Amino acid sequence: MVIITGIIWHYCEIHESLKKAPQTIEFLRLHAAQIYEPQRIIFGIIINNGGLYLAASIFVILFSYVTVAEQKSRQQAEALMKEIETLATRLERTRIARDIHDSLGHTLTALNVQLELAQRLHSQDRDRTAQVLATAKNIAAQAFQEARRAVSTMREKDFELKDAIASLIKPFQQNQFMKIKINWNLPQLSLQTSHQLYCIVQEGLTNIQRHSRASHVDLCAQTMPTEIILKIIDDGIGFDFKSVTSGYGLRGMQERVQMLGGEIQIASTPGLGTRIQVTIPHTN
Repeated sequence: MVIITGIIWHYCEIHESLKKAPQTIEFLRLHAAQIYEPQRIIFGIIINNGGLYLAASIFVILFSYVTVAEQKSRQQAEALMKEIETLATRLERTRIARDIHDSLGHTLTALNVQLELAQRLHSQDRDRTAQVLATAKNIAAQAFQEARRAVSTMREKDFELKDAIASLIKPFQQNQFMKIKINWNLPQLSLQTSHQLYCIVQEGLTNIQRHSRASHVDLCAQTMPTEIILKIIDDGIGFDFKSVTSGYGLRGMQERVQMLGGEIQIASTPGLGTRIQVTIPHTN
C-alpha cells in the first residue's frame, strides 16, 4: 500500500486496502526498489489489521503535526512581515529626519550668518547691507527648496557632486570671517555615494559654522587605488568628542559613512581645531 502525503484517508479506502493487503505485500516485495519516490512515504510491511491500523495512526499523527507546524510557520511569517514593515517605516522616518536636519541645518545656519552680517553692517555700509539681505533672501528660498527635496527623496537623477559642493560652499566663501580652501579630485561616482558624501560635507561645514569659530577650513577629497578619502579640517576651538553624545549631527555623519561601508575618524582637542577623515571603499 502506498500512502501519498497530503491525502486524507476514508474508512472505505482503508477497508478496500485490507482486501488488497496480500497482493500489495507481494507487489512491494517484488518492486520496492522501483517505486520509491521522494514525495511518498512507503510502508512495505503490513502483516495484519493491527499493522495497518498502526500505520494509519502514525500517518494521522504526522499529518496533524505537519498541519500545526505549517500554521505556526505561517503565523511567524506574518509576524515577521509586520516587523519588517515597521522597521522600514522607522528607517524611512530616520532618513527623512536626517535629510531635513542636514539640509535645513546648513541653509538656516548660512541664513543666520548673513543676517548677523547685515546687522553689523547696517549702520556702516547700507549698500553692503542690501547685498547681504539679498543673499539672505536667496538662502531662505534655497531652504524651502531643500526642505521639499528632503521630504520627497533628495535623489535627483542629474545630481552632480562637484557642482553641488561648489554651491554648498558659496555662502561660506562670502563670509569674510572664514576662508575655505577646497581641493576636490573625485571621479564620477554612483548617485548613492555622491549624495551621501554631499550630506557628510554639508553637516561638517554646518558644525564648523555653528560651533568652531574657525577662520580657515580645508576641504579635501582624493581618490586612492582602492578607496576615497575625504578630509574636513578647521582651526577652530575644537571640542571634547566624548562629551558629544546627542543630536543628529555627528551621529548622522557616522550613519552615512556606515551606509557606504566606510570608516570615519574624528580628532578634536579643545583649542586646537577639528579634523574629520572619511574613508570609503572604491574600485575603478
